[in-house]
Amino acid sequence: MKAYVYTAPFTIEVQERPTPQPGKGEVRVRVKATSICGSDTGGFKGTSAMRVAPLVMGHEFSGVVDALGEGVTGKEARWPFQVGTRVVVYPNIACGTCENCQAGLPNICDNRFIPGTTMPAGGYDGAFSDYVVVPAENMIAIPDNISFEEGSMFEPASVGLRGAKMMGDIKDKTVVAFGAGPIGLMTLQSAKILGAKTIISVDLSDERLALAKKLGAAVTINSKNEDAVKKVRELTGGNGADASADCVGIAVSLNSCIAMTKNGGTVSMVGMGQAKLDGFEYKDCVAREINLKGSYCYVDELYDIKDLLAGGKYDFKSMITSVEPMNQLETKLNELISGNSRDVKVILTND
Repeated sequence: MKAYVYTAPFTIEVQERPTPQPGKGEVRVRVKATSICGSDTGGFKGTSAMRVAPLVMGHEFSGVVDALGEGVTGKEARWPFQVGTRVVVYPNIACGTCENCQAGLPNICDNRFIPGTTMPAGGYDGAFSDYVVVPAENMIAIPDNISFEEGSMFEPASVGLRGAKMMGDIKDKTVVAFGAGPIGLMTLQSAKILGAKTIISVDLSDERLALAKKLGAAVTINSKNEDAVKKVRELTGGNGADASADCVGIAVSLNSCIAMTKNGGTVSMVGMGQAKLDGFEYKDCVAREINLKGSYCYVDELYDIKDLLAGGKYDFKSMITSVEPMNQLETKLNELISGNSRDVKVILTND
């Protein structure tokens, strides 16, 4: 099979590799569509500890069940499957036995693997390739009316859904989604699903803000042109938003979310733009009893996306700005890190 291997910073090498064979309890998936995640661009630049070369990246993907390993019946997952079934893969492969897993938090299992990443448990080649082998229980069967391209976006949608949940009970509330990148737009849509009355989107790009408006934002603010904190305060009678989601993860975005959220409100920390934040407004956060909630990956949220998408609750198609063959991986990664790309979500496909 072909594998597009990250071998060094800014380098993707096309390699011919033996087609992997599924082991006991495993399934081989023929990859049909893989979405490029922002974390993949960090890996490509050599700045992510979760992407150690050599590695086949890619963890947001869909495909077709191609082969069953020993003992697999097709009934291991929540939806029955067989060879030929169209699937999305739940990419968090948790151990199932540690304290975190037993507490219902496999997303923070220290022993987990994620295809396309290098975790403490080790590296696991991902979906920028022809085939991936994964546990049978991680299959999510999808109907024909959900495209493979949409299927590859289940994973970021579930990140946004968990991020929105971490804002607490937002039904009929005013919330801010800070950042209109893929995760910010997914969080925005998820906040709408959870019943938020007014959603405010903040970003630096008018183009992205126009898309945010299409996807459900009642108000958009370009923080390059106006004081976003002041504007949110004005819109809320001086009180601040009931909750906000930082979908960027740098000091400016987190401090802004804290400042534009009401006393005692909640800030969901979804984005991870920086590992450490200099200039964090600690005193303001404490003195106004702002609740900071870390939001990482997803638990059951990924299983909810299928029905929500089928029910018209999400719009993935408007976010897909490029669909290219898999052999364009290095080209698209270079475009995305250039700072000049207008893409929102790039999908790479296999024939």
